[in-house]
Amino acid sequence: MSSFKNIQQTFLKIRNHDVFEGIVISIIIISAIMVGFRTYDEVFPAEVFQIFSVLDYAVTIFFLIEIIIRVYSYEKARDFFKENWNIFDFTIVALSLIPIASLDGVIIGRLLRVFRLLRLISFIPQFRILIESLITAIPRVGYVLLFIFIETYIFAAIGSILYSGIDPEHWGNIGVAMLTLFQTATLEGWPDLLDKAYSSRPFAWIFFLSFIILNSFIFLNMIVGVIIDVMIRQNDAYESEEMQALGKILKRVESVEKNVNDVKSNLGTVSYNSESETAINLEEKDDEI
Repeated sequence: MSSFKNIQQTFLKIRNHDVFEGIVISIIIISAIMVGFRTYDEVFPAEVFQIFSVLDYAVTIFFLIEIIIRVYSYEKARDFFKENWNIFDFTIVALSLIPIASLDGVIIGRLLRVFRLLRLISFIPQFRILIESLITAIPRVGYVLLFIFIETYIFAAIGSILYSGIDPEHWGNIGVAMLTLFQTATLEGWPDLLDKAYSSRPFAWIFFLSFIILNSFIFLNMIVGVIIDVMIRQNDAYESEEMQALGKILKRVESVEKNVNDVKSNLGTVSYNSESETAINLEEKDDEI
């Protein structure tokens, strides 16, 4: 039991060491670069890809050892799986362990290797804050997106009624009209659509400009504002947790200092009493003489 405790403490020191974290991040980036180089089939010779294959196995073994260190750095291995980001890391590593030869195609194997780059999210705190903020913002953004859908549906119905006879390719039915409006919201090709509609209906510019202003400027900025607000709150919460941890450490330091001062004062009192008793005994001996 003591030997396992020593191993656990060793793994904990390795996991918390900055050098270990830097090595893991470097290996993740190298793995992603190798996947990118594999797309240059006509540039590199076959020998280079053989080297990449060997390095890929080495990276896979490294990730396996790294995840084992992290799992057994906890007092209980199951505590590792209580954190969502640890489960995310474990899943990515487990998927990368699947042999490419056992898959139906090499493409799937390469895709699994690409997902290793996602592990940077769990190692860089700001990435975690970003992803957690996006997940937290989904309910609030969902209401804005729902309103955009309703508003786009209304504009699509109006556009289909007004312009289906002029440009049936883009306004023939409400489904095609919604796709056309989505293209318009991206500000891609909308002047051509306006020219076709303007030839028969001079007030078509009101329809297009009002839709673009609402969706491309107002609603889009609302979504961005919601996400930024959530990110600020998440960042403040993350910083407040760090301040709380720092506050606990300071309280412990103050408590230790207080205990040390109490011990010093007690030692001083004992030393003073012993010196007094010694002086009294010497005076008594002098009197006897």
